[in-house]
Amino acid sequence: MKILTSEQMRNIDARATEKFGIPSMVLMENAAIAVAEALVEHYPEAERVAIFCGTGNNGGDGFAAARHLFARGIDVSVHLIGDRSKISGDALMNLESCDRLGVAITSIENENQLELAMSEASRSDVIVDAILGTGLETAASGIRGEAIVALCSLPNPILAVDLPSGLDASRATVPGPAVDAAVTVTFAAPKVGHIFSPAADHCGEIVVADISIPDEAIDSEGVALSLTTPSDVLSFFAPRPNETHKGTWGHVAILAGSPGRSGAAILSARGALRTGAGLVTVLTDAETAKIVDTVSIESMSRAIDRERDSIAEVLELVNAKDAALAGPGLADEELAWAFVREVLPGIRIPLVIDASALNAWPGRIEKLAGSAPRVLTPHPGELGRLLGKTTDEIVADRIGSATEAAKRSGCVVVLKGHQTLIASPDGKVRVNTTGNPGMATGGMGDVLGGMIVTLLAQGHDAADAAAAAVWLHGYAADILAEESADIGMAALDLAESIPRAIGKLRI
Repeated sequence: MKILTSEQMRNIDARATEKFGIPSMVLMENAAIAVAEALVEHYPEAERVAIFCGTGNNGGDGFAAARHLFARGIDVSVHLIGDRSKISGDALMNLESCDRLGVAITSIENENQLELAMSEASRSDVIVDAILGTGLETAASGIRGEAIVALCSLPNPILAVDLPSGLDASRATVPGPAVDAAVTVTFAAPKVGHIFSPAADHCGEIVVADISIPDEAIDSEGVALSLTTPSDVLSFFAPRPNETHKGTWGHVAILAGSPGRSGAAILSARGALRTGAGLVTVLTDAETAKIVDTVSIESMSRAIDRERDSIAEVLELVNAKDAALAGPGLADEELAWAFVREVLPGIRIPLVIDASALNAWPGRIEKLAGSAPRVLTPHPGELGRLLGKTTDEIVADRIGSATEAAKRSGCVVVLKGHQTLIASPDGKVRVNTTGNPGMATGGMGDVLGGMIVTLLAQGHDAADAAAAAVWLHGYAADILAEESADIGMAALDLAESIPRAIGKLRI
């Protein structure tokens, strides 16, 4: 599912009309039907609805929705914010239709009229916000800004048309006063402001309605930003054919762990096994290998002695597998980093690079490219070290930072955190929305590394595998939070809940 800016949405609307011959009035009508249906679905007991409309096309959607609600026998009142003489085109036709039907319409151009309208609206079961749409770029001002502030003071639930008024569809920031909607009905695809906080915090539940814009009209826009959805993920975890064996589902090598950090190796192995790896071998020091064997009994281990085993021998072990993960729980010290810098260039199979294996390359992200697909899984601090930036700089521009990292490294980059980003070298970025604050605890990233490498070992595209694993990782955490709480969630609990999450995904 694409994530659009306001300019991209305007281009798509124009393409639907000009190239595909879909009249703009039809698009507005379909949008209005979607709004009316969403309102009735979410508020089936609603008998009185107040609709606040602006003078643009967003207001036109509101006028058209008023017709449909009126036809359903709902007591509808329309409150027009602004000068009626400025309304034109499809919006004017729908306004005039409301007039002919006898829908109650009041005009609001000053504070007294606004106060009267709010008093009346407060007695409604639901309020519909159709004042401003996706075209706003600066803070709402004048009577429109006052109306937004007044709406926020009412206790009534608000359903927003396309975007809560006051938000900029193209940005996560909130430029000024903005409506707090319980439900937002948007059209064709979500916009940036629907997905990223703090703007997204104003949107409530988001309903994406199909208003008959052809897929080609959207695809032709070349949108780089998209949202991972359950339908994108389902095929990765489909029921398995009967005629398969452990070799069918990939043999994973995990270079991980060190004295005092055995947990990271164990969690990576559990994440891989629970995501469906056929075989898992952990390559680590002798002390850690004994602990891994005790806790993760289904996986295998191979003790690595840097004084006894040459780099060539380590690479022979790794390259005999289908995919590898390097980094979780390795020591953050120069000796371990030097080992990483010797081994990684020789790995010829798909590779996930995480944690300490990333820290071995400060300011040298270009060195991480390989002959086979690679996935980097940094948190903001690790990505900052790779790019020579501060953590604050990464957080301030997460999309730009992830995109830069992917292009410079030639790798898929998974920038972890709230709404994890999956950036590809071609400039495309996928946004994940599963997960919850309970995941802010040690070891979660180790489990994720094991999940991603499993899908790589099964032959999936690197960006697709990363996006699917990230989605399932967050979904498993959401299930845990629903069953208990978002406090006290442990990474091993999440790893062991992955099969249950896959089962729920299939339903």
